[in-house]
Amino acid sequence: MINGDFRIARLISGYLSGSITPEERVHLDEWRKESMEHEALFQRICDEEYRKQQVARKTYYDSQAGWQEVERRIRRMNFRRKYLTMVRYAAILAVPVLVLALALQNSPEAPSAESHSLLAAQSIVPGEAKAILTLDNGETVFLDKNVGEQQARLLGEQMLVDSTTLSYHAAQKVEQSAPMYNKVEIPQGGEYKLVLSDGTKVHLNSLSSLRFPVTFEAGKREVELVGEAFFEVSKAGTPFVVCTKGMQIEVLGTAFNVSAYPGEEYQTTLVCGSVKVNADGGESLVLRPSQQALWMPGDGEMQVRTVDTTFYTSWVKGKINFKDRRLEEIMKTLSRWYNIEVKYANEALKNKRFGCNVNRYEEITPFLELLEATGNIHAGIDGKTITFHN
Repeated sequence: MINGDFRIARLISGYLSGSITPEERVHLDEWRKESMEHEALFQRICDEEYRKQQVARKTYYDSQAGWQEVERRIRRMNFRRKYLTMVRYAAILAVPVLVLALALQNSPEAPSAESHSLLAAQSIVPGEAKAILTLDNGETVFLDKNVGEQQARLLGEQMLVDSTTLSYHAAQKVEQSAPMYNKVEIPQGGEYKLVLSDGTKVHLNSLSSLRFPVTFEAGKREVELVGEAFFEVSKAGTPFVVCTKGMQIEVLGTAFNVSAYPGEEYQTTLVCGSVKVNADGGESLVLRPSQQALWMPGDGEMQVRTVDTTFYTSWVKGKINFKDRRLEEIMKTLSRWYNIEVKYANEALKNKRFGCNVNRYEEITPFLELLEATGNIHAGIDGKTITFHN
């Protein structure tokens, strides 16, 4: 047990100092997923302002009194065996793990059973696979888990459809005298997968749309995106171009995520391969894997930064994964998926920073419980409205 706790302390230390290896990151993630309390403690430790406060306190920290308080709190939380030795051994680790010990000493009481039951009593279910397909002739077809033979007959032989995916690649090829365009729109609380005629896979997120040709013309592959989508572009020798309002992304064969919601900062995140990003005004740049281009339409130049792509593509794999993000940004993303309205008792709450790694297909309650477990915020649910307060 001592060795195990010592190992967790070292993992968190490595994470905070940026020296953690990919294998160690896997072990740390497994530990975080073991319980809501683990994740809450981890997020509290990772809060930059909180770490500064705790490091500043180390000069006058009363270790004896502090240890007694730690023991009392751990007994109350039923974590005695798991954490006592970790705090004892933290003294020999780097400053980040000293913060771990102090964070444990000062961690808030876990939310009461009554608090959990109040949240759990309110049900806000996640989104699901659903979309609206508009055909070239103007007809519309609603696609969801209940898609039936009637819808399939309407779509004809140019595409195949099931409860989660619309595929043009595997369908029978039909001769066309002129290009035909279809459009897939994802409502709030929805997502849908699309396979284009060239084999390119597109995963569309909530409140997004994609306009595309039923069959690509020779020498041209171009689609129009609003919102967010993850692309896995097939290699066909012809550039594949994603057009958004004011920006174009050009690729050959690669995997990348584009977030281009109206009124929000555009993000192009490259997982593998290479992409060329062109913005209005003639500015362009080429991204390498793990790079992200940031651009606010009509406001300034594009910026490039290196990121952990998992935080920007986890939604495709059924996860809600954020690190040190403003609550308002997190909830803006979740409101699209859970089809909810979010309110704040005061403006300061919007700027509180959190992280999370939870299941996208669960109800929202576990996520709210995770926030409350940090002791920094409280949430109330009324129908489809979530209100945050101190």
